[in-house]
Amino acid sequence: MKTKLSILFVLLCFACNNANKPLTDVDKNKIIGEAKGLIGTIFLACESCDATKLTATYMDSPDFVSLINGVYDDYEHTVKKYPDMMSEFVSQKATITNEKYVVLDATTVLYTSISKWDCKLKNDSIAAFESVGLQFLLKKVNNQWKVLSWTEAYQL
Repeated sequence: MKTKLSILFVLLCFACNNANKPLTDVDKNKIIGEAKGLIGTIFLACESCDATKLTATYMDSPDFVSLINGVYDDYEHTVKKYPDMMSEFVSQKATITNEKYVVLDATTVLYTSISKWDCKLKNDSIAAFESVGLQFLLKKVNNQWKVLSWTEAYQL
């Protein structure tokens, strides 16, 4: 019995010590690779004007927040407004001019980008946004990456 308790104690010590171990560059690159998958999904959903696919990337959480050109919303309101917003477009094309991934911990990534957007509207006009700033706080929960915070800024 004493041996079993000793083994359990040693295992607990190792488990606690590994929890605070800093991430290596290999770990960070793996995490960034996973996060890039979510970012790719977001851009594809935006370019195809698929509000359902886009909002599926959002974390259904009371902590979710979107801030779009100074307008703050929670998860429920953000998910409700996107179908109307995106219904005005036939298609969108994004060109990322600069992006950065910052791994905050094993389950949190801060994504920031500057991009150009050409949006074709249903009335056949084109809306061009030269400098769109995006910042997403990505969180991995249940082995799945989701957007916890969405910030978007552009000039009209």
